[in-house]
Amino acid sequence: MGPEKKISCFKTFPYVKSVFISFSFFALSPAVADAGKTSYHERKNRKGRVQMDSTMYDGRRTEPVFYAPYTERQALAAFRAGNGQAMLRLLHAAPGTDDIIVLVNGFPLFQNAAYRELSSYVPVIAGLCRIDVLKAGALRPPLLTVHYDIMPANHYTIAITGTLSKPFPFAMSDRVSIQESKRSMRFVHLSPDAPALDLAVRKGPVLFANVSFANASHYIACPFEKADLEIRAAGTETVLLNVPKAELSNDQPVTFYCLGFINGSPALEMKKHP
Repeated sequence: MGPEKKISCFKTFPYVKSVFISFSFFALSPAVADAGKTSYHERKNRKGRVQMDSTMYDGRRTEPVFYAPYTERQALAAFRAGNGQAMLRLLHAAPGTDDIIVLVNGFPLFQNAAYRELSSYVPVIAGLCRIDVLKAGALRPPLLTVHYDIMPANHYTIAITGTLSKPFPFAMSDRVSIQESKRSMRFVHLSPDAPALDLAVRKGPVLFANVSFANASHYIACPFEKADLEIRAAGTETVLLNVPKAELSNDQPVTFYCLGFINGSPALEMKKHP
């Protein structure tokens, strides 16, 4: 192993100790998750350009409720009490930044996460969770702090996105309905400088339309195992990224994450994960 990395992330953001934002997952009921679905076959047979309201989760919508930080005793109690467990994983999606450490209710569950890295799921106690994001090698203060209401028996992905000077948290539910549990996909827009995006099949239908930054689409069922995809500026034929031979799994849903910068480095790219 090489020497320990002690790199300061977000060097242009030293004056912010914490940012308190509250998101609630209680609104993500199965009825909401099932709303507005359209099969790939139906969209393929439509004439002209397909228009879909594919947005499901908007990371920029917050509730006007702000929570005070946990004390150390409260953090421990939050892990020992609760009505069940949920599964949580981390995606480092902030281009141009270095490794981060993420604490959940005061415990370092994700350490030295590198850009583009998606962790495995980790069990957490359901309920109100405090999440602190720190630069690798630092103990305090956190770069940002967010609070989420986590429902039991659910899976969630928390992405740290944004830019070097403005890191931004975005959480999404990974719940998939039974009819979509086999070969299905969704699209997540995590490119800070990109406009709203369409994800389309090359010379074929638009699968997801007008997905803006920090948004995740519905899962949709797809009949194809492999396809050439294009990321386009929403509502146009302007191709921002070609994704040749994108494959879907027969036995589990996949998520396509759009990462990076349109203008800058690291460049725009698509990452596929279950």
